[in-house]
Amino acid sequence: MTGPLWDVARTLHARMRGFFEPPPGAGAPPIELLQAALDELERKVQASGRGSRRFPYTRVVVHIALPAADHAAIDAVFGQLEARLRERLAEIRCEIPASLAASVSVTDSTSDERPVMWVECSNDVDAPRNRAEPELPELRVIVVKGQSDRPDYTFKGGAITIGRGAEPSDAFGRMRRNDVAFLDARDGVTETVARAHARFEFDPALGAYLLFNESISNPTFLLRGGRSMRVTPRDRRGVRVQSGDEVQLGRAVLKVALAETGSAS
Repeated sequence: MTGPLWDVARTLHARMRGFFEPPPGAGAPPIELLQAALDELERKVQASGRGSRRFPYTRVVVHIALPAADHAAIDAVFGQLEARLRERLAEIRCEIPASLAASVSVTDSTSDERPVMWVECSNDVDAPRNRAEPELPELRVIVVKGQSDRPDYTFKGGAITIGRGAEPSDAFGRMRRNDVAFLDARDGVTETVARAHARFEFDPALGAYLLFNESISNPTFLLRGGRSMRVTPRDRRGVRVQSGDEVQLGRAVLKVALAETGSAS
């Protein structure tokens, strides 16, 4: 099935599901609440012309109001809310804001005027002007081995995807945009980078960048101080990176440099 046909089928399925399935009730398990939240957020995606889509918000809060809510169970399921939302948006080839942040708010009371679960979306510009946001550390990624469209890249916060090709697509036509894009070249090194190989992601709670391995077949290693550490595929915890680390993707190598917050460029 091609990309456009896949999109039409998915949209039709989502509409039918939203029509026939009632909203979650007070007895809904956390996983059902998470699925309902992701479905509602997907419906907020906007078409931006020429077949592209964008999610128009940078802040998402999922509110849950349940009598005697099991906070531990909800926190365990919703702990990966932001990652699950990014995965869902990537599946429908939607442009994702770099500063997207998602969280959950749980209360032990219910109201006849409110559903059990609802989502609140906003943008950075909606935040109070007098509340200063902390400055995000700068991440510089330098290509040491392998051919890419640029020799080095600089980012601030968000998720930074790495792979071969600028906008590769899978067998279902789902497109991925790589921020660090290796070329489609055969030189014994570059072709060992997977289409969707890895990503860096800034964790605001840790104030640090984490490395995630998104490829099952192509290995990812973190090289630090002469030691090599394998990054487990699809591990949602990630590995914290430090300035001077090297990341091996197949046979290709990237070097990481972190600028201190507030330091001169």
